This record gives sequence, C-alpha cells and structure tokens, in this order.
Amino acid sequence: MLISEEVQRRNAFAACAVFRIEGLEASLERAREIAVRDELDAVGHCIEEAQSYLTQIRVLHQGALDEFNRAQGE
Repeated sequence: MLISEEVQRRNAFAACAVFRIEGLEASLERAREIAVRDELDAVGHCIEEAQSYLTQIRVLHQGALDEFNRAQGE
C-alpha cells in the first residue's frame, strides 16, 4: 500500500472516531443534565444513544487493529 493511502485511511479513521467520541460525550452530558431534573426516561434514551456511539467506536477500533495487524504481516 502506498504511504499516501495509509495516511488517507488513518485520517478517515480519525475523523470517524472523533465524530463518534463527540457524540458519546454529548449524549453523556445530556444524560447528566436530565438526571438532575429526574427525567429518567430521557436519561435512558441518552444512555442508549451513548452505547450506540460506543459500539461504533469499538467497530472502528477493531477495524484499525485488523488493518494494523495486516500491515505488520506485509
């Protein structure tokens, strides 16, 4: 693989991960704010949203690890 392709892949991964991490942080912050007002149903929704972002981050991370391992084998 060309170096520029590797850099492009890393940049794409970083951009995707940042978006999901920011979403995760926002969901957790909303959950904290709502919890103070004792709106438990809304807190549950924010927690589900945060869990979804975390799942996406895990998938991206595993993809990056797999690619790294393949590159080590080349």
